[in-house]
Parts: sequence; structure tokens; C-alpha cells
Amino acid sequence: MGKIAGRKIVLQVDTKTLVGYRSHSMDVTADMADATTGESTNQWKEQEPMYKGMEFSVEGLYDPTSGDNLSLDDVYDLLAAGTQVTAKYGNTEAGSKYYQVSAYVTSISESAPHDDLASYTVNLVADGEPTTGTVGA
Repeated sequence: MGKIAGRKIVLQVDTKTLVGYRSHSMDVTADMADATTGESTNQWKEQEPMYKGMEFSVEGLYDPTSGDNLSLDDVYDLLAAGTQVTAKYGNTEAGSKYYQVSAYVTSISESAPHDDLASYTVNLVADGEPTTGTVGA
């Protein structure tokens, strides 16, 4: 079985990554409707898939120097303005599959404990159906 190092998975927002990232996640869900009737076999519940959704999360260490990447301030501006972005999630190696979808920033959380490094969490929600692609060489 092939394995992928987590550091090779990245979430890009409009072709840029959030500076200081340490982990990313993608959650895909489908709402299920109860389709159980009196005729359901042996009283087993039946389900019917309905609406689907996709959410992303990125966690990292706060770094105010973004260079060519996104800073936490940039992401705040996207949230405050309600700006739709393009989210791209997947492996960065050539030939790997990725998911791309329009999305909105839904939350930003920053933590600055007295005895540790400042960190953040940013969440995005997909707006519509994602497409897939393959990372070029």
C-alpha cells in the first residue's frame, strides 16, 4: 500500500498557501434521508443520499511575514469581504490527483498561549460541486 507524507498535502487558496501551515484536512459529507418504509427488508433502515458538501481546514503557526503566500491578515480580509476563492486540495507531487472548488472562508481562530507559539485555524466551505485534476510536471 502506498503512503503519502502529510507535508505533501496542501490547501491552496487562489494558487497561494497560507504561511506557517502545519496540517490540512478535507471533509466530504452527504446528507442522508431516511427511506425506510413498512416494506423495508427485515425492518432494516434504508437511506437515500441527498445534498453533498465539502469543507477544508488548515492549522499552522502564526507568521506575519507571508512573502508570496497568504498571511492570516489576507485571509481575514477574504472573510470580512465575503470573497469567493478557489480552493485546491491535494498532493503536490506530479501526477497526483487534486480537488478544486469555489469556496468561502467561514472562520478564523488564533491562539496565543503565554508559554507556546501563536497558532491559527482557518476553515473554508465549498460553494458548489468540486472538480478534479492532476498535478502537472
